[in-house]
Amino acid sequence: MRIETVIIPAMRWVLDRPRLTDALFRLDSWGNPFSDEFVEDPMVMADEIRAGGPVQWKPLYQQWFISGYDESREVLTSPHTGTSNQVEVLEAVSPFSKMSPRSKTFLRNVLLLTDPPQHTRLRGLVNRAFTPRQISRLDERMNKLVSDLIADFDPQRVELMVEFASKFPSVVIAELFGLPEEDRPWLLGVSKVVAQLLDPFRAFDPAEMDAAIDDFHRRIIELADERRREPAEDLLTGLALVEADDGDRLSEDELVAVAGIILVAGHETTAGMIGLSMIMMHDHPDQLALVKAQPNLWPNAIEELLRYDTSVRSIPRAALVDFELRGHHIKKGQNILVMPQASNRDPRRFDDYDQLRFDREDPAPVSFGQGIHYCLGANLAKAELGVALPALVDALGDFTIDRSEIEWRHSITIRTPDRLPITRG
Repeated sequence: MRIETVIIPAMRWVLDRPRLTDALFRLDSWGNPFSDEFVEDPMVMADEIRAGGPVQWKPLYQQWFISGYDESREVLTSPHTGTSNQVEVLEAVSPFSKMSPRSKTFLRNVLLLTDPPQHTRLRGLVNRAFTPRQISRLDERMNKLVSDLIADFDPQRVELMVEFASKFPSVVIAELFGLPEEDRPWLLGVSKVVAQLLDPFRAFDPAEMDAAIDDFHRRIIELADERRREPAEDLLTGLALVEADDGDRLSEDELVAVAGIILVAGHETTAGMIGLSMIMMHDHPDQLALVKAQPNLWPNAIEELLRYDTSVRSIPRAALVDFELRGHHIKKGQNILVMPQASNRDPRRFDDYDQLRFDREDPAPVSFGQGIHYCLGANLAKAELGVALPALVDALGDFTIDRSEIEWRHSITIRTPDRLPITRG
């Protein structure tokens, strides 16, 4: 029996009891990573994390933590690490173990949770369909979508996450796939349910999950069949018709899982990044003034925003074999967690690492991962941010944010405000 099958349920039980959680994590030098303080600012423990070195084993968690920039890139690009064993662990733990066969098949085919040769085959097929051209055809539509959403803002006060950040990426992805407009509310609802699969420390209702995945499977296959009869210029047509040189194609289950991870992961992380970016610019008025004065800085500013505070809180891996990492012996089967927030502010890699600087040379964050699992939707996310953020900055004027009104999501995977009231200037 793997140790995780004990740790995950035990951690859930502890997290439901805040006083016990505080008492337990007093045993560790980092303190409580599930506290409100840490959720609001992951760098509040930066000194304690760095004190242990860029690669460290934490007995309480039974896993390695990687907080160094170069070390993170090495782990993420190493053939000695993988992700598929996470599925084996999850399927042995409730509520994952109570899911239907179809839901478990969906989980096994998620690109993020596959290793070669399965990953190589799936990613190769998806790359043939998810091309830069698919993203570029949405450029004009994204500008129109942003304008329409901003036009509905209240003249004085905006709830950014509800009125904009959650809506915009979901609509963009819906249009990327060619989903009918009437399907957009459905997509948002399904995404919120399926996204729970990505956070093992938070339980979910397996019956609700099965129903959501069954519904998603039915609708995607229905639309894929339509695209095979009448192809369109959208990603769903590409995925339905894609074929390798040897004639290999995506199965129904694979197509649904690929569509699911793009729709769900792309929506959640981009929405979070929009909210975080507005908070960062509010807290750094000098940088906001800089990018207003020099709009040509926006592409680099987005890279710097992704470096300074990213919506991806953790990138898990597991050792496929025994191997050495910077003098540390990592054993086969041991879990490894890359910490993007800490890695992106590694003092050995970045001058003024704790400063937000839109003119920083080569921010190069690890927020989208590295290697074979580099985020499939990274270019789409950057394109969305490149359209949304300048428009929001222009529309909201000298906006203000009261931090006491921000409601943060408690999650080990996604960093995002769930509510972000903004007063327009």
